[in-house]
Amino acid sequence: MIYIIGSGFSGLTTAYALNKKGIKSTVISPGEKYKTKNISLIKYLLKNNGEILNNSNFLSKKINKLNKANVINCKYLLSHMDGGQSNIWGGVVGNIGEYNYNDSHIKKSEILKYKKEIINLLKIINIKYIKKKNKKINSYLLEKNYSVSKKDVSNLKRYLLKKKVIFKNNLFVKKIDLKKSILKIHDIKTNDQISLPYTRLFLSCGPIETSKLILNSIKNIKKIVLKETQHFYALIKVNHNLKSRFFDAKCGKYKFSCQLYSLKNIVGLFFKNYLKNLNSFNKNKFFIGQCYLHSNYSGKINISKKSNKFIIEGKPNLRFNISQFKTDIKKFNKQNKILKIKKLFFNKIGASNHLGGSIPVTNNKNIKLGVSKFGKLNNQKNIYISDSSILNDIDISPITIFSLNNILRMILSNKKI
Repeated sequence: MIYIIGSGFSGLTTAYALNKKGIKSTVISPGEKYKTKNISLIKYLLKNNGEILNNSNFLSKKINKLNKANVINCKYLLSHMDGGQSNIWGGVVGNIGEYNYNDSHIKKSEILKYKKEIINLLKIINIKYIKKKNKKINSYLLEKNYSVSKKDVSNLKRYLLKKKVIFKNNLFVKKIDLKKSILKIHDIKTNDQISLPYTRLFLSCGPIETSKLILNSIKNIKKIVLKETQHFYALIKVNHNLKSRFFDAKCGKYKFSCQLYSLKNIVGLFFKNYLKNLNSFNKNKFFIGQCYLHSNYSGKINISKKSNKFIIEGKPNLRFNISQFKTDIKKFNKQNKILKIKKLFFNKIGASNHLGGSIPVTNNKNIKLGVSKFGKLNNQKNIYISDSSILNDIDISPITIFSLNNILRMILSNKKI
């Protein structure tokens, strides 16, 4: 039996790719049917530290008991509902060709080979992939053109159900018995302990939960380090019309990406009325910028386990100098007339939820925590990682589309699956 652990965007994409190859699979998760929970998003915005769960109160309590964690100097949002975090943020769809492949063992041409498949996948979800050229405004600003949609992935799940993909909900995988190829599972509703044998396994739980499961299951792996993009907010005054609310900025040696939000955009995060772009610059001059610092200067999250509790600790990047960054922002404001950055508000490590890059693709099979170009975990039989954990970099551009396209490449190009 082939199991996929996780019913978020990555897990559903894994099931889609396997189905394209004519392979039957079963998706296991504690997943509930998605319901809007604005209170979780408010907690995320206001809470200074910790693990914020976007689930029902019942499921959150269960998860906290099963997966006890001590979170230090970081915060992040987890969702165990069907669709995962795509339900919260919607989809910001960038250009597949823009991702940084420099440190990857995978050629760019191998990724782009499956571009049609990712476009077909987005169509099922009802997201349009529109390739537009970016516009260089000056030497400091690059206007980016992204498709944006507040869509959950319920359409994709319905599609997979029609294709006879099996979904087993209310099941939380605690551990993998590697010797016997058995999943150790806790039934959320009945509290029963279940053992399920598998022939092939795909871990698609997201980088935090995938790390926890690996630490629970592989004794000689003691720590996993996640990359992130440092997140901060900015009050921004726009002096000239922009055609997109997305841009990349260069301030001295620092680079960051930014999404502009008017008041209507912010309200749209909490409700279905999510604006696709800013079209009211003549009415608005001040915006909230949601910004992501390049991963070269961003922090990391260390995940380890002591006794029965996970230790999840954010580690700042010592190369990043806030004072220098603020000085560079002042120079940036003087040098360009398009927009001015008035105030900066730095968030905790992990708050961007741009996480991953923890289990790199490598040609060296002796590296314990590494995967082949097909996502197969080194030194383990028939275990694959299929989420953003295996990205080579957590780029400042939206990473979702690159992660999904990489999953399609990984499965569709593997002749041994």
